Amino acid sequence: MKNIEEYFRIARLLIGLAVSALFMPASANAQSSPTVQLNFTGTYIATTCPLISSPDMTVTLPTVSAQSLPTAGAVAGSKIFTIVMKCDSGVTGARVYFESGATTDPVTGYLNPQAISGVNSASNVQVMLLNEDGSPIKVGDRSTMKIIPVTSTDPTSANFIARYYATGRATAGMVNTFVTYVVEMP
Repeated sequence: MKNIEEYFRIARLLIGLAVSALFMPASANAQSSPTVQLNFTGTYIATTCPLISSPDMTVTLPTVSAQSLPTAGAVAGSKIFTIVMKCDSGVTGARVYFESGATTDPVTGYLNPQAISGVNSASNVQVMLLNEDGSPIKVGDRSTMKIIPVTSTDPTSANFIARYYATGRATAGMVNTFVTYVVEMP
């Protein structure tokens, strides 16, 4: 009986050593790699600024001659458009964020015309968006979009300007493009 107890004691010791040897390399590697924690924080707010104006709208730019856009960088045909929102109590500012998409020129941040079947499209022209103060908006770049002050729960108007922008000598034709936008709380 004493031999059996001695046998089990030695067997447990050998099994313990074997198990320790199996896990030794994993723990040695774990100790040589530093533990790094990556934390994320964010805020979700229940307050919103729903649109009062129609979310889908058409802004008709004025008709201009091709001679008004003779060289790259020339601008013509400005048109003011307004997005109206009504913010919840406690909101002090909102930003209309124009999202980069299929029509956005990644270099200028302006909108490229889209071809319409059976219609002659203008060439070397884009649609440029501006804040109400005339500062250019680079579509997709929040830093170029102004925060609109909200002073009450009454409707708040956000005014913008759209105009033609020449990328070269413009040719006559239709200009048709689009952009999507969302209202953000900054």
